[in-house]
This record gives sequence, structure tokens and C-alpha cells, in this order.
Amino acid sequence: MSGTDKTQIQDDDERERARLLSLQGSEPPAEIAGYSVIRRLGNGAYGTVWLAREDRTGRMVAIKYYPHRRGLNWSLLNREVEKLATLYASRNIVRLLDVGWNAEPPYYVMEFVENGSLGAYLAGGPPGVEESVRIIRQVCGALIEAHGAGVLHCDLKPDNVLLDSRYQVRLCDFGQSRMSHEQSPSLGTLYYMAPEQAGLDAVPDARWDVYAVGALLYHMLTGQAPYRQHDIQKRLEAASSLNERLRIYREHIQTSPEPREHHSVRGVDRRLARIVDQCLAVDPRKRLPNAQAVLSLLAEREQSRARRPLLMLGVIGPLLLLGAMVPIFFGAMRRNIAEMQRQLIDGVQERNSLMAGTQANLLQKELESRLWELERIVADRDFVEAMTQVMARPSDDVVQEMLNQHELPLNERPSWMQVLDRAQEAANRHNQNRGTSLDTSWFLNDATGRQLWRRSFNASTVGENYHWRDYFNGLDVHYTRESAPKKIEPLKTPRVSFPYISEATNRYMVALSVPIRSADGTIIGVFARTLHLGELQQTLGQTIQGDHSVSASRVIALADRRENESQLLDHRWLTSEIFQGRTVDEVEQTFNKLKLPESIVKQINAELNSVPKGNEADPATRPSANRQIRIRDDDYVDPVGTLDIASAKEYSVDWMAAVSTMKSGSMPWLVIVQEKKKEVLAPVEVMTDRAQRQVLYAIAASLATMAAVWLFVWHALDKAQQDSPDVRNRSTDSAPDAASGGNAPPPSDGNVS
Repeated sequence: MSGTDKTQIQDDDERERARLLSLQGSEPPAEIAGYSVIRRLGNGAYGTVWLAREDRTGRMVAIKYYPHRRGLNWSLLNREVEKLATLYASRNIVRLLDVGWNAEPPYYVMEFVENGSLGAYLAGGPPGVEESVRIIRQVCGALIEAHGAGVLHCDLKPDNVLLDSRYQVRLCDFGQSRMSHEQSPSLGTLYYMAPEQAGLDAVPDARWDVYAVGALLYHMLTGQAPYRQHDIQKRLEAASSLNERLRIYREHIQTSPEPREHHSVRGVDRRLARIVDQCLAVDPRKRLPNAQAVLSLLAEREQSRARRPLLMLGVIGPLLLLGAMVPIFFGAMRRNIAEMQRQLIDGVQERNSLMAGTQANLLQKELESRLWELERIVADRDFVEAMTQVMARPSDDVVQEMLNQHELPLNERPSWMQVLDRAQEAANRHNQNRGTSLDTSWFLNDATGRQLWRRSFNASTVGENYHWRDYFNGLDVHYTRESAPKKIEPLKTPRVSFPYISEATNRYMVALSVPIRSADGTIIGVFARTLHLGELQQTLGQTIQGDHSVSASRVIALADRRENESQLLDHRWLTSEIFQGRTVDEVEQTFNKLKLPESIVKQINAELNSVPKGNEADPATRPSANRQIRIRDDDYVDPVGTLDIASAKEYSVDWMAAVSTMKSGSMPWLVIVQEKKKEVLAPVEVMTDRAQRQVLYAIAASLATMAAVWLFVWHALDKAQQDSPDVRNRSTDSAPDAASGGNAPPPSDGNVS
């Protein structure tokens, strides 16, 4: 066949007549010696295909009849037989077995492919991504062999791809094929035909088959051929001539957007979608040059997919290791931090406990010392004599004398008053010399409870009766002025009173009182001194704390311990200014809200109850006698912080506290040393933040290092792949060279000849 032969073109009427002729009758067009025709397999535009059995071997074959001996059918038969004979040895192209040139009608015999055409296979739906890739690789392998033999198929479509019993590809129907050196046009099938092929003057090109490969793969992935739309199909069917139909088809592809549906198919990766795009490029110069280039890209994709698990393992493995180590590290860090916090809290609480115990001991000793000082004074003979004389006088006269002469110079005052004033002044000098707080007041009551003398002087209390006060009667009962009996005997032994709210300062104070006895032992009055516990505690605390006594992080408070509850008596927040302008009742209501946490009272009671009780009537045998109890609360709630008062809100933070009792059962008070937990743990928090930042920096550095290493590996692998011979062979874009030079065999993928 010469290079100047032209494709014989049928118009639509001729094609339809040929098709109808091929379908006439249920009997084969002719009997062929040596073959038994069984049934018709299919119909084509130029002939019919029948299933037959070769009588000598019993194998099944396919016989294609051409209904006219001469003319177009004879030319097609001649061309197809010529190409099949050329490609007889190809394992992916259907084999030619026999040909009847002179028969009526002419025919040729080819091998029977059991599973029919790819078109029938696709009627059941898309086969899946990897199955589509497998089939298209075998199609490319067949095209490589054909192009290597100089044969361009030019009409690749699903019906021209057959599948054998193992679903291996057999390419068939080379009726429209051309040799690579031919210049005659060849028309393919709509939607599988390259746009430049749709012309009666088109020159055959290997890239036509590449476009058809892309259309086949697109069809298998999406379920339909590219660019196939209902409106363009109607226009094609309405075309009045072949030239018009070809023009409409060509313009439709050139002006339509690139098909993109395959990009959204599940399982289609970017590489595969890119291969389809490169095959379907409208401009042949941008299309892949030949089937070998398609196959090489598919092989690269397969190699990349095979390498991906290893690369992913190389990335994910260190990440998993890092992910496993990070929780372990953070867990260990949290445990270490928790241990450091515990040790720090233990150390601080041990110090606070020691401080609370020391403070309680100092406070108890100071109170005992001041009480002993009173006992020493009332035991003095001159003092007893002076008091006996003044108590023998009418109390109204004594009170009036005090009111009238308390401001006179000391040596001009009455002698009994001078005895009392000198005792009080001596005590003040002693306290000043020791650096401890001064007493709030000293006073003298007669045997009925009436106050006869007071220093510092207070006109509102001198002459008043205080027989209901605990410091006078020593009955361990919280009487009020109204609830107390009319007549109460004075105390008989020295006493430290219940704390009570001072009418002058609105703060809690205690009174140290001793009975005054005449020479014959009769109790004739009560001598007492009062002091604010908080002020005394503060001055004592400075001796063991130094500047820490004013630390914002530490507060030393005092509480009254009772059987089932405990109430604050003194606190840094409880200053006179807080209660300025309030009545005693209002102040007491506020103090009643300042209850210590119940857990502290329970712990102390439990400690007390753990000691066998002695004779409760004998103070020396009480459980708390000569025994100091210390407890700690690492989550202490400051009662002041629970008040709905703006100035108290600063105490609503988290605290830790150590609490100590006094050894004396007559002083049921608790010393509380508390510190802000946040400030105690601040060094650990700083260290934790620093450690966490360092860990995050280390993780970021590890991730960056892994990313850099794997980026380098990836580029190295990609460069090695780009430098491989298969990739270099794809650089050619000459169709004739590709068609004649593609002699490399297809990759081994299980194809069967």
C-alpha cells in the first residue's frame, strides 16, 4: 500500500446500508471449509463476526466476513489483514490465523477472545481505578509493539479492546490503522478521536493513539467518554454531511473546558489525573508523544505508590516514636513536677508548722508571764493592805475619787491609786524593754464586779459592773450583760479569759485576771490586765520571722478552738478601720462568719481523742495538757476570702496553712501560719514553663530535621527517577520517531500471549 492511498470515506447512507446488510439473516454469509460456524458474536459497520470451531483442533476462533469482494470492504480487509500479519507475534494484539482472499464474501480468521470487548465489560460500570490502570498499561504495551512495527491503530475505542479468559488485553480491528510513513487520513470514533484527527486531510500521528488511550482511561474511571454531552450529540446527529460532523466535533473539543470529572473520582491520585490530562491535551504539542511515555509515567506512578509506604513509614515511624515518647516524657515531667511541688510544699509546711508551734509557745509563755506578774503584785503585802483599805470604803466614793483625781500628778494622787498606777507603769516599761506589745488596759473590780480603777482611763467603763464577764467570774460561760445572774461570785484562781470584742477597738482581746485576797483570805476584788491577742502575736512573730512578718505571701492568724467549730480571732485583714463606725453586734456578726474549715477542727479533735482522757475535773490530766498538736492543710481556704467585702477578695486565693494548738488547756487557741500557694510554687511554675518551652523547641527541631531529611531524600529519589533512561526517552516529541522507535517491550505485569 503506497503512502498516497486515501481513506475511502462512506457517507451516512452508505454506512447505514452496509450495517443493515451485515445484519440480514441468522445464517453466516458462507460456509468455510475446516470450520464449523456456531453463532454470531457481533456486527460492525463493514462486516459481521462469527464464533466458529476449527474442525481439526477443536479450538474456538472468530471469523470476520466482509460482505463485498471489491470496493471499500476489500480495501479494509486488505489493510486489516496486512496489519494483523505484521503484528502476529504480539502478545497483546489478537492473532491472525487464516484469510480467505478469494472467498465470497472474503473473510479472515482470528483467535477467539472469551470475555468479549472492553465496551461490553464497561457496560457493567467502571471497573475501579487499579483495574483501569492495569488494562490501560496492557493497551499501551500493545500500542508500543504496534508503533515499533510502524503501525498506528488510529481507531482505539472500548469495542476494539478485547479481554481474554484471564482478562488480559487483546487489541483488535486494525481496519483504520496506518503505517507511520503513510500520509492518508484515518477517521476514528467520536469522543475517542483526537481533535486534529477529525479532518479529511489529517496526517497520521502516534499522538492520535495517545489521545485515544487518555479517552479510554477517562471512560474507565468516570463511566463515560470525555466531552460526550447530550447537546453536542444532538448536533452531531443533525449534521447534514461528514465534513460538518467532523467540524462540529473538532470545534466542540477545542472550545470546551478540559474534562475534570476524573479528578474527583475516589482513588485517583494527582499523578494518574495528570497522566489523563496529558493524554487528552487538545494541542498535540502538549500531549504525551507516544504510548511508551504513557507507560513510563504509569510505571513511575506505580513505583511511587510502592515507595510511598516505605516513605510514609520513614515519616510516620519517627512521628509515631516521637508521639509515643512525648506523652512518656510529659508524663515523667508531670510526675517530677508533682514530686517537686510536693517536696516544696512539704518543706514550706514544715517551716510553717515549726513557726506556728513556736508562735503558739511564745504566745502562751507571754500570757503566762503576764498572768504570773499579776499574781506577784497581788501577793505583795503593801498592795494587799492598800486594796483592803479601799475596798472597805463605799464604792461610789472610790469611783468618784477616780473620776476626779485620775489626771493629777502621780505623787498627788491617793495612795491606793499610786500603788496601782506604779504597778501598771512598771509593767509597761518591762514590755517596752523586751519589745513586746503593751497592755491595752489595767483595771480593778470590787467583789461585786464594779470597776473602780482603770488605766488607760476610760470614763465610760469606770463605775460599770462587769460581773457577767468571764474574766471576773471564771465560770467558762459566755454570759451577756442581760443574761447573767444578778449576783455572781468573783473567780477564785488566776484566769485567762475567753476572747471578747472590745467596745473601744472592735477587736478581740483577752483579760488576764487574779483574785485579790485580804489578809484573812477573803476575796475582796479582781485585778486584771487586757491585751489584743493580734498585737501581741504580731510583736512576738517579729522575733522569729524578721521582715517576713509583713510578707504579702504569709499571714499569721489566731483562732478560737471550740469543740465543733473554730472562729478567727485575729487576722491581718481584721484592723480597726474595717469595723469603724459599726456596733459591737455588727462586728460580732462579721466575726461569726469567719469559721475555719471543718476539716481542721476534725483533725484537731481526732488528735485530741487519740490520747486517753484523764480526769476532766483536773486540768493537769486533760488530753491537751502539756501537748501541742500541729496539723497542716495544703488546700487551706482563708475564711476572710469568703466574705462578700471588696477588701477581703485578695484573700480568696489558694493557700496552704500549718496550724498549731497551745499546750495549755486553759488557752484553747490556734495559731495559723498560711502562705499563698501560687507564690510558694512560683519557682516550680517558672521551671515548668521553661521545661515545656524547651520540649516544644526540641519537638519542633526534631520535626524540622525530619522534614528536611525526607525532603532531601524525596528530591534525591525524584532526581534519580528523572535521570533514568525511561524518563529520558519520553523527552522526544516526534511522532514518526516515537512510532518507529518504540521497540522497548512492555513491563512485565502478568500479560499472557
